[in-house]
Amino acid sequence: MASSITTILTPEDELAARILLQLSQEYRQQPREREAIAEAELHSTPLLQQVSKAPKKPSSKKRKRAKEENDSEAKTKEEDDSEETLTLMQEWHQTELDPGEIYPGVAEGFSEPIKKHLKESDVKNDQNRLMLVKHQVEQRMFPMLQESEIPRGKNWLDVKVYGPDGKVHDMTFKMWNKENTPVLTTGWNEFVDKCDLKMNCDFLTIWMFRHMVTRKICFAIHCTRLPINNPPSRRILREAFLNQN
Repeated sequence: MASSITTILTPEDELAARILLQLSQEYRQQPREREAIAEAELHSTPLLQQVSKAPKKPSSKKRKRAKEENDSEAKTKEEDDSEETLTLMQEWHQTELDPGEIYPGVAEGFSEPIKKHLKESDVKNDQNRLMLVKHQVEQRMFPMLQESEIPRGKNWLDVKVYGPDGKVHDMTFKMWNKENTPVLTTGWNEFVDKCDLKMNCDFLTIWMFRHMVTRKICFAIHCTRLPINNPPSRRILREAFLNQN
């Protein structure tokens, strides 16, 4: 006859068994909980720590220097330094025009011409002036003026300007800024619009004369358009205007 063994659990044994079971369950849950906690901590990184990890913005001086370098590089890439453009400009500069044939019956004589290549600043609406080279104006145009007609300081001279088509425009001839740069202004923007002047491709020949009837000082501006789209390089400008004093 087989004998049987009966195990009697005391209340203390039952309590210990329940504790062991609970610890076992908690241990199995810990990896998932640790992952959840780690993920929560990742998304709740303190703001200060996030800011410290963010890349620092360059200073205003560095940004300005970088912009100037980029602008300079872009400008250099856009410049026209071709020999074809140099040849075109040299041929234009060496061509002598007769203002008496272009503007007949208005003057007994004209000043020596001033030749100018139109740049962006010459046609911008917010500038409204055509800048001329000071020593060229003094040498070639001032001899036609009476002492009282020479613009100095805040004084100016109201003049008539004959355009490429022979039409007359009202402008002011004055000395501008601290360097006393000669300019034609007050009406220059209208002249640009009506004559359809463009930067880079338009080249001006400018004379001063005294009207044979009114005896007033006038200017005549002739325009030659060349197939040039981008700003000529400094080398080309220097060589094309080499003999212009």
